[in-house]
Amino acid sequence: MNEQQTVDRVEQLIQESVSAIDPPPQLELFRPSLNRRYCVGATDGGSEDRIIVTRTYYLRGIPKDRIVDVAQLIRTRWQENGHVVTEVNGLDTGEPEVSAQSRPDDFILSLSWTHGDVLGIGVTSTCVWPDTT
Repeated sequence: MNEQQTVDRVEQLIQESVSAIDPPPQLELFRPSLNRRYCVGATDGGSEDRIIVTRTYYLRGIPKDRIVDVAQLIRTRWQENGHVVTEVNGLDTGEPEVSAQSRPDDFILSLSWTHGDVLGIGVTSTCVWPDTT
């Protein structure tokens, strides 16, 4: 998978995740997530010249009293799509944190409560070669 294919897959995973929410939230890009990150300390023994693609969005327009329900919807969507949920916390406090690994590509999926009672959703890829090589 090259860099552009990885970006496309990351965006697909985000869109599939939020499609469970009705009415749909407004996705606000967390702009620093566009920065290129290098694959430093790769555990697979591969080159550190590879990169990791990350995208994070704030999910705007979700009422505070629906945050936990939305987190549960997204967790269920991930499971329905065959992803492996690895961690669920904070549902009882109204500050959910849900993590998963996508299948078949092992990308990291995360849903997190942020200050101001806003959920953030992010996807981080495995190490891939940048398109410039």
